[in-house]
Order: sequence, then structure tokens, then C-alpha cells
Amino acid sequence: MRRMAAGAGERQRRGDARLRRAALLAAVGELLAERGPGFSLAEAAELAGISTATAYRNFSDTASAVDAFFGELTGELMEAFDRLPAGADPIADIQAVCREWVARASRWGAAAVHIRSPRGVLARRGDPFVGGLYQRLDRLVEAAIRDGAAPAQDVRFAVLMWLTIFDERVVVDLTGTLGWTVEDAAEHLTGAFLRVLGV
Repeated sequence: MRRMAAGAGERQRRGDARLRRAALLAAVGELLAERGPGFSLAEAAELAGISTATAYRNFSDTASAVDAFFGELTGELMEAFDRLPAGADPIADIQAVCREWVARASRWGAAAVHIRSPRGVLARRGDPFVGGLYQRLDRLVEAAIRDGAAPAQDVRFAVLMWLTIFDERVVVDLTGTLGWTVEDAAEHLTGAFLRVLGV
């Protein structure tokens, strides 16, 4: 009986630790969106409502917390794309990815703009996030071409244009600055990409 209680207590502690880490990463995202990476881990801890010591048990410094924030949001984006059902219509599949992308980027885009690489997308295909994103988009463009829904073309260029059109800064401008709904932004950006694709 005592062993079961100890196991339950350990699960509770791990659950609490996960909640504190999630709160800390949410605070990192909020601070990034407000002012970029110029904040301390102690400030993120205070915003999250946890102690500075707890923050440092999770991350060695602000940069590692920012890396973890970016890793989580990009991982969630890839998982969301993978959960979308593949249908018989490759253009409908592209539209579904575009809607999901805009919905997510409208939430974290203001933070993500501060952690961008100066290197081009095609040059970073070896990066886990960029490579994973590129592969998913590449497959969708290839499927549209195979199906005859899009004309034959340089898929690398098509994917590069897709990434350019759906840049989180564009999503932030449309949904934040211009006040468009996520649905309107997704519709316009998807239409622009489909025109580039020749659909």
C-alpha cells in the first residue's frame, strides 16, 4: 500500500513539473512576442508564477529556454500537419495544411519572428524543423503534380514560395495589424500560393 502511495506521489510531482515547465515556456513565448529575446530567465519565471530556481532547474539560460519554446511550437506544427487526414484531392490537402498553418502561426507568430535564422530555407534543409517542414510540403506539391491538379514545375521553387507566402510575419501582419480573421488570412494566402502553383 505504501509503495502504491509513493508511486502516486511521484506521478503527481512529475505532473506538477510538466505544468511548471509548460507555464515557463508560455511565459517565454509571451516575452518573446512583446520584446524579443532581451529578457532574463528570472523574468520569465516571474511571469510564469514559478521560482527562479525552478526555472534554472529546467533551463541553463534564456537561450536554452527560447530554443525549447521554438522546438515545442515547431514540433506541434509538424504533428498537426501529420494528423490532417490525407484525401483523394491533393489541392484539398494543401488547403487543409494552409488553414492549420495560419491558425497556429496566428498564435505564436509574434514570438517566432524573433528567433529566425539569417540562412535561406533551402540551405537549411538539414535542420530538423526546416527539413521536416520541407518534406511535408514537398510531398503535397509532388502529389498535386502527379494528379494533374498542378502543372509540372520545379518543386523546390514551389515549396520555397509556399514558405515565403506563409511566413509568420505575414500571418502576424494580416491577423494582428490588419485585424483579419484566421479564416480570411488562410483563404487569401492559400489563394496566393495556389496561383503560384499554377492551379
